[in-house]
Amino acid sequence: MSEALKTAQNRLWAVAQTLTGGYVGSSHQFPKFDDLPKVDGEPQGSLWGFFDKDGKKDEVGMINILVPAVVQAASHEIQSGEHVQLDWPLHNVQFPGFSRKEFSQTKIDLDKVLNFKSMDDELYINTQSGSQWDSLKHFAHQATAKYYNGLTHEEATRSDTNGIHNWCERGGIVGRGVLVDWLSWYEKHKGQPPSAISRHEITVEDLEATLKWQGTTTRPGDIMIIRSGYVRWHNNASAAERKKGTQEQGTAIGLAGTEKSVRWLYDRHFAAVVGDTVAFEAWPPKFDEGWCLHEWLLTQWGTPIGEMWDLEKLSQMCADKGRWTFFLTSAPLHVKGGIGSPPGAIAIF
Repeated sequence: MSEALKTAQNRLWAVAQTLTGGYVGSSHQFPKFDDLPKVDGEPQGSLWGFFDKDGKKDEVGMINILVPAVVQAASHEIQSGEHVQLDWPLHNVQFPGFSRKEFSQTKIDLDKVLNFKSMDDELYINTQSGSQWDSLKHFAHQATAKYYNGLTHEEATRSDTNGIHNWCERGGIVGRGVLVDWLSWYEKHKGQPPSAISRHEITVEDLEATLKWQGTTTRPGDIMIIRSGYVRWHNNASAAERKKGTQEQGTAIGLAGTEKSVRWLYDRHFAAVVGDTVAFEAWPPKFDEGWCLHEWLLTQWGTPIGEMWDLEKLSQMCADKGRWTFFLTSAPLHVKGGIGSPPGAIAIF
C-alpha cells in the first residue's frame, strides 16, 4: 500500500474517531480490564451488562461496536474491487470430530413430481462441522453453566435467547478484516511449522511479530483473522490422515489460552475473531487454569468466534498486494435461536 493511501486511510479513521466521540466503533468507553465492574460468580473481566439498554439484556455482544461510522471507515479498504469468499465448501470436512454428522446433499428431480424440468436440493449440515460462526449460546462458562450475559444452560435449551438471528437482524457482520498470517511469518522466520493437528499454542508474541512483519496495525472494531495452517493441512492430507487428525484425536493448533492472550484480546476490542483451525484456540483448552478463550470471548464478552475459515486464497491475495486489511462482509444463516452458521464471508480489496 502506498504511503499516500495509508495517510488518506488514517485521516478517514481520525474522522471516524471524531464522529464516535473518540472511540471508533461505538460511543462506549471500555474500562480497563481490571476496572470492569465485578459480575457475581464470574471472573474479573466480564462485560455482562455493558451493552444492555433500556432495561433489556443485550444479545449481540461485541458486534455492537460495528456502528455505521466504523463500517464506513472500513469501506475505504475497497480499492481494486477484487474479492475472495472465505467459506470452505460444506462437504470439505470429510470426518467431522466431536461425534458430529457429516454434510450430505440430496438432489431432487422435480420433473418426476411436477412434470417440468427443474431441480431442488435438500441439505443436512451440522453448523459446527465446517466454516462457521459460534453464536453466543454455543459455549458456556463451564464452572457456572452460564452463557453470555447470564443466560443459564437450562434457559438456553428452551429459548432463542442469544441466537445468531440477533446478528442477522442487525444487518449481519460488516467491518474491517485483518489477516494475521502467522503461518507465512513462521515459515519465513522459523522454518517448518508445527503440525496443525498438534496442540501447538500460538503466542501473543507471535501475533505481534507477524503484525510487525506485515506492517499491519489493528484497530478497535476489527475482525481479527489468524491463519495457522489447519485448512492447508486438511486440503493436502489423505483420507486416512484426515480421519486420524479429526476423529481419532482431539488436538489442534490455535491461539494460546493464557492470561496474556485474554488481556491482549480485551485491550484490542475486536468485534469478532476468526481462525482456520478447529476451535480458534489451541484445543483442548486447560479449563482448570481459567483461561479458556471460548469462555472469555463468547461468554464473558460476547465476541463471535469464527472457525475453519478457508484463508488460503486470502493469504495469497494479501501477499500479492502487500496489505493484510480488507473490507469484510458476513451473512450468517438467519435461523431463530441459531447456535452456529456457515459465515457467508467475503473479503473485498
